[in-house]
Amino acid sequence: MSDMTTGPALRRIVGFALPLTAANLLQQGYLLVDSVVVGRYVGVEGLAVVGACGPLFYLLNAMFIGLGTAFTIRLAHLTGGQQVDRRRDVVAALAVLTVVWAAGCVVLATLLVDPALAAMGIDGRLAADSARFFGTLALGFPGIFGSAAVSAYFRGLGDSRSAMWVQGVGSIANVVLVLVFVAVLGGGVVGAALATAVASTVALVVGLVWAARAHPVRRRGPRPAPRRELVDAARLGLPLASQHIVLALGIMVLVGIIQSYGEVVLAAFTIVSRIELFTGILFLDFSGAVTAFAAQNLGAGDLARARDGLLRTLRLTAVLSVLVAGVVLVARAPLAALFTDDPATRELTGRYLTIIYPFLLLYTAMVVIHGYLNGAGRTTAPLICTLIAFVAVQIPFAWLLNGPFGIDAVMWAVVASWTAGLTYSVFCLRRVLFVRPAPAAVPATT
Repeated sequence: MSDMTTGPALRRIVGFALPLTAANLLQQGYLLVDSVVVGRYVGVEGLAVVGACGPLFYLLNAMFIGLGTAFTIRLAHLTGGQQVDRRRDVVAALAVLTVVWAAGCVVLATLLVDPALAAMGIDGRLAADSARFFGTLALGFPGIFGSAAVSAYFRGLGDSRSAMWVQGVGSIANVVLVLVFVAVLGGGVVGAALATAVASTVALVVGLVWAARAHPVRRRGPRPAPRRELVDAARLGLPLASQHIVLALGIMVLVGIIQSYGEVVLAAFTIVSRIELFTGILFLDFSGAVTAFAAQNLGAGDLARARDGLLRTLRLTAVLSVLVAGVVLVARAPLAALFTDDPATRELTGRYLTIIYPFLLLYTAMVVIHGYLNGAGRTTAPLICTLIAFVAVQIPFAWLLNGPFGIDAVMWAVVASWTAGLTYSVFCLRRVLFVRPAPAAVPATT
């Protein structure tokens, strides 16, 4: 039986989450370094370019991660149910999806970047620089999506340490290359994008070699039949992908609101988003660990153990969220100063952090609950939560109130969104835990 279905629940979840957190902290650390290097060597204008392109990259990358999570859940379910012989079909389907997705996104990045920037109100020099940045980044899409697929494979097998090493290699390469391409060679934002493209390709090669050695897929036997797994992955993963589509489109609307205040405000928004990603990664990894833990234990028929793991994880992450929020609030001024010397950008960044971080606990509880719902096969619930929290609350809040209250309304809209999202998530969780038994994560295919 898999390690995720034996031993104390919280210890297994923590043991699964921490290697992923280490890898993702390296990845998010790269993004912090990238933004610091861009801010220091290119200026506020460079940070504004990164912020303008952020929703476009998030749209493509997060949609793929949503679909990839379906394969993680499927592999975890098969592992928990001791159905190792069916792994080949899942791997073949994941490979097909990755190749098609990467190629399609390169085409989309070429054709749609200018209309997408125009839709956000980005024009002039900022639009031209953003288009060059995104076009260069697209060169790395095969590596970006390929390494994400390898990581999904490792997580589905309960091997988060291998996922950690693959992501860690890419992140370290990113840090080195962005310093060389931007700080040393003066490549500007295009150099930063090129660094990501090259480093992600390195991570993909390392991941494929390690996967072949650590978890080889059986080559003998019937020819893989990926079509059924692709259909199952679409059924399970489309709600997750749709959730990220909604988020990305909503972020584009917010960027449209923010950019009207000028490049300084857009730069501050970029800095805060980097800090949010870095501090939130631990809780997202706990969410992913709960997904795998719930999927494997529900696949093994142990509903009580899956519930116990969730409740223990919620208690632990509540304590951690208070600690993280305290550190950010105390260090908000030095954090802002890392990215830029511009006084207006630094002041606005500090104010943004002061408003949202006292409420970080709302966000962390919500994402951990989403992890359990995904592992239980209720992937539609997080999508509906996103529609309520982001579309029905955050965007209207920011849109309607930024006129009378200025940019602060955009900041308080985040808190309103977290509150609404957690409320709905708890409602869904109560139905899963106490109204009717949670189903296995994915029905077994025949």
